[in-house]
Amino acid sequence: MENEQMGLLMMKSVYCLLILSAVMAVQPALVNPSTRANLNIGVIYPGDRLLSRSYLYRPAVVNTVQSEDFIYRGNLTTRISAIQAVEYGYTQFANIWIINGGINQANVTLRVQSQVSRGYYYLIDIWGR
Repeated sequence: MENEQMGLLMMKSVYCLLILSAVMAVQPALVNPSTRANLNIGVIYPGDRLLSRSYLYRPAVVNTVQSEDFIYRGNLTTRISAIQAVEYGYTQFANIWIINGGINQANVTLRVQSQVSRGYYYLIDIWGR
């Protein structure tokens, strides 16, 4: 009788551990908001050059979400190998993403969007050949 209770207790413990591990595996990883603010895509290879360097700045406006599109258009022989968009100064938790073009293409369009009542200040580098 005691062995059966011990076996039952052991089985319950195993089930609890399995359920706990499944919950931990499904739960999304927590991401520091400051890491979401930057965009680094591609690799800067030897021989690549800086095709464009731009600064995007918008000061904070109360109760407003601000956005801006950054467009880089290269010529037909240009190929973008890396895109770096780094938040300059202290973070204001803005987001930046690609909406058109990108790596191995001649053009790229980036969209920057601020949080409510915040601004942004980005340094954008486009690398390629």
